[in-house]
Amino acid sequence: MTVLAAVFPLFLMMGLGFFAARMRLLGDAATSGIVNYIYYFALPPMLIALLAKAEPERLLGGGAFMLAMFLTELTIASLAVLWAWRAYGARAIGAAGFGILGFSSCFSNGVFLAVPLTIAAFGPAAAAPALLLVTLDIMLFVIVTFLLELGAVGGGKAAAKAGGAIVRNPVIIATAIGLGLAFADTDLPPLIGTFVDFVAPAAAPTALFALGATLALRPVSRAAAAPAGVMVFLKMAAQPALAALILFNLPSIDPLWRAVGVLFAAGPIGMNAYLFARRYEVGVAPVSTAIVVSTGLSVLTMTGLLVYLTG
Repeated sequence: MTVLAAVFPLFLMMGLGFFAARMRLLGDAATSGIVNYIYYFALPPMLIALLAKAEPERLLGGGAFMLAMFLTELTIASLAVLWAWRAYGARAIGAAGFGILGFSSCFSNGVFLAVPLTIAAFGPAAAAPALLLVTLDIMLFVIVTFLLELGAVGGGKAAAKAGGAIVRNPVIIATAIGLGLAFADTDLPPLIGTFVDFVAPAAAPTALFALGATLALRPVSRAAAAPAGVMVFLKMAAQPALAALILFNLPSIDPLWRAVGVLFAAGPIGMNAYLFARRYEVGVAPVSTAIVVSTGLSVLTMTGLLVYLTG
């Protein structure tokens, strides 16, 4: 019952968002507005509040953990690119297509789903490894953004544009502030700290509600079944299996961190993958289909995995 009590409110919020969109209580414009609120106003305070309380020595001691998870993501992305190259050829899909399919196959819905789920299931001690993984995915997000912009525009103009987008990204800014506070062992000014503590708890439930609504409004394409199926298999089966294989063979890693790493790896494909696909108009149907399917499956797979990991 402990695992069920932890996951039930999260998936129920997602289901309520899905229901609201299906009942036409929310449309594309309203859902986009909620997502923008989360991304720009609710999520940054949540990240600051969580990261500021992290223990610097534990974060610094997570090098082997981060390397293991990075190798896992790199391997899964490479397998996706290899499959796309064999299935479609280099000319048919192009550099941006390879990048988006590889990114989608290894990028978890960490902030909106995996982080609140791991903290709810394992308690505050899970915040450090979970947020390290969010930081790793932010680094991946930055690298992929930079490479895709270079491919789309080319030259110094693309580099400057990508760099500007990175330094203005609210998730990256909040991560830097939270880590800065943790390593400086200091707090925000009282008034700002009170505001952050007030807003932060709203981020996770609102994000899950918006995620459910977004999934209800996203197209699911039968024509995209093959590439979407490959992405779902790599993300939901191959990635957590590979993460477990690596993490459980590294005796220096804390057992809790291993559990968080495997659960995070088993998370569904993150919504940023769809945003990338839409931005560069490559693989939109396969990516959106894979997100819907992987998120639906995650209700069962992540709950089952939690039962196993906490058993």
